[in-house]
Amino acid sequence: MPTPIIEKHRTANVTVKLEESDRTRIKLLAAVKNRTPHYLMREAIQKYLEAEEAEQRFITAAETSLKEYKLNGLHITLEEFSAWATELKTSPDAPMPICHR
Repeated sequence: MPTPIIEKHRTANVTVKLEESDRTRIKLLAAVKNRTPHYLMREAIQKYLEAEEAEQRFITAAETSLKEYKLNGLHITLEEFSAWATELKTSPDAPMPICHR
C-alpha cells in the first residue's frame, strides 16, 4: 500500500511596518506569554480574518434575507423572534416561528 503524501501549507514572508512602540508591546507580551512575537502576530491575523469573514457572512445573509423579503413579504415579527429566543434557553430544539405575511 502506498504511503499517503502529506502536503505542507505553503507560507510566504510578509513585511509589516509597525511603530516602534507597537513592536515593543508585542515583544513584551510575547515574553509574558512565553511565545514568540511571530506567534502572536500570526494569531492576531488569524483572529482578525475569522472575525472579518464572519462579519461578511452575516452581511451577505442579511442582504439575501432582505431580497427574499422584498420578493415574497414573508417575515416574523420581533415579538415572535424574542419569544422564540426566550424559549430556546429552556428548549434548545424549539422550532423557529413560521414566516408569514
